[in-house]
Amino acid sequence: MEMKYADIDWNQLWQRERRQKSWKRKKKRDWDKRAASFAKRNLGSDFSDLCLRMIQPDPTWSVLDVGCGPGTLAIPLARQVARVTAMDFSEQMLAELNMRTEAAALRNIKAVHASWSDDWQECGVERHDLVLAARSLAVDDLRGALEKMIHWSKKEVIVVDRVGPGPFDPDLFAALDRPFEPGPDFIFTVNILLQMGITPSLDYLEFDLSRQYADRDEAIEGCGWMVDDLNDVERARLGHYVDQRLSENMDGSVTLTRRKPVKWAFIRWKTNE
Repeated sequence: MEMKYADIDWNQLWQRERRQKSWKRKKKRDWDKRAASFAKRNLGSDFSDLCLRMIQPDPTWSVLDVGCGPGTLAIPLARQVARVTAMDFSEQMLAELNMRTEAAALRNIKAVHASWSDDWQECGVERHDLVLAARSLAVDDLRGALEKMIHWSKKEVIVVDRVGPGPFDPDLFAALDRPFEPGPDFIFTVNILLQMGITPSLDYLEFDLSRQYADRDEAIEGCGWMVDDLNDVERARLGHYVDQRLSENMDGSVTLTRRKPVKWAFIRWKTNE
């Protein structure tokens, strides 16, 4: 019997593909451990600026940022909207957020310690004009997460989802002689939305073809987050991978250039129509 598009269970395919990806699913303790380095790494990226240009938030809106991390988007958004609820399941990520919120003297950000599977109403979260999930849809039940975002949105939902390898560099995995399977990306999100009767708008963000670091050690640290449990041979290979891509700047810093830029899909749709 011929299979039709409507017969495809994209949520089930998503779950199957996630089980085959090359990196382990990060648990709460993993993100707690990486909170400081993640916050530092995002300071040198163009991600937040590119996202904000595309979001163009209404200054009167409330925003729910699900999986906010250290405030990569929540903090700059708070400068442009009425209020932001920043949600994350990592307490250390929220600690980084609170530290940066205090430093910026912002009073319209509310941090909420909760995950996708928690009861958001019990956590004191109300419906917001815009619900945002940027690089945070690492869930088993993708359709359920999308339905939850829609339920909590008054006007609009925005998802920033990985395209292909996203921030992971296949060349690094090849240099380490490790297999690379990126797992499911934005096309699963789009197809689930289409089957839900939603036709989202779709655009793309490209950035970080080159990143500047203070020195070689910082560049190695900036790439090493992609892989877990490096042995001595792999650490040497990581250093060689970095050295092949480094150029020295006039001020003594270094620039690392990848073969391809990082790419993310910017997916949005209205919920009040």
